[in-house]
Amino acid sequence: MTTEASTLTRRQALRLTGGGLAGLAFSGWASPGITQVSGRIDIHHHWHPPPIADAFGGLSIGASWPGGAWTEERALSLMDRFGIQTGILSVRNPRERISAPQCREVNELAARIVGDRPERFGAFAMLPQFNPDRAADEAAYALDSLDLDGVALNASADNVYLGAPALDPLMAVLHEREVVVLIHPTSPPYFGSLNLDIRPSVMEYVFETTRAIMNLVASGTLERYPNIRFITAHAGGAAPYIASRLSDQGERFIPNLRERAPQGVLSYLKGLYYGTAQAMSSSSLRALLDFVDVSQVVFGTDLPISPPSLVNDSDDVMQGFAALSNDDLERIERGNALQLLPRLLA
Repeated sequence: MTTEASTLTRRQALRLTGGGLAGLAFSGWASPGITQVSGRIDIHHHWHPPPIADAFGGLSIGASWPGGAWTEERALSLMDRFGIQTGILSVRNPRERISAPQCREVNELAARIVGDRPERFGAFAMLPQFNPDRAADEAAYALDSLDLDGVALNASADNVYLGAPALDPLMAVLHEREVVVLIHPTSPPYFGSLNLDIRPSVMEYVFETTRAIMNLVASGTLERYPNIRFITAHAGGAAPYIASRLSDQGERFIPNLRERAPQGVLSYLKGLYYGTAQAMSSSSLRALLDFVDVSQVVFGTDLPISPPSLVNDSDDVMQGFAALSNDDLERIERGNALQLLPRLLA
């Protein structure tokens, strides 16, 4: 990374022009220091598939959604608002069990959407994670027959965390195909017993992601299945911030950890990818970039769950961060995703 003098950020420029990316381009206005990354790829972009609309308990997909049920046109309008060329669709993880036939219906619909607009949409397959054998079968079908871009997995399902031996059949399928996997948290089944009057998304999602990451390391899953490219949502939860503790405490107190993870905890953590969605404060970005190379960071918004104001604020932080050069921002907002999903180069 290189350090640049403080310049006008892209978001500030957009505000001055009174429009989005299209408005900036039309105006012909530009500044030598402005960051203009064209064709952003949103690796963490949700949709609400009609086949499982009832699985969300009547909750809407997010306050930022521009009215009504999910449609491609509404999604595109929101993507255009934020200069997103391609949104990689993934389901906001419901707590209910979604059956294998329902996952199949969701994935086949996703494949049709991507097939119709391959430059605007990608998709991570939805799997019946509570049933590892069926999950492995659905992953193979979604990847081999539907050509989806990867899979999305909960940090845990039925209190079985990623890295558990029961998930090895699924990991073998993903390893063989060198799959991109988005790890996304949801509330664990025991959260209600904690007697906290706090919505689980406030902090529990962060800890769920961290638990899954450490279990992937401690179980030896990352060592045994190195071809899987894991993207961790929300900048890896707390993992970058407590990485030294995970390493020190883990290697001292987890039996046989060095045998299962011979490269050392920090090495495996540094090999993961970290998404920017709902994690871009100056302090969190500094902690992340102090820990991993910019090549391991990918752009995400969590739209339409995230309100537009949060996406705006995240853009301000990232695009105004002095330690990030324009080249760094291009890698985060587009280039790194192209390395993971090269079909988007076409």
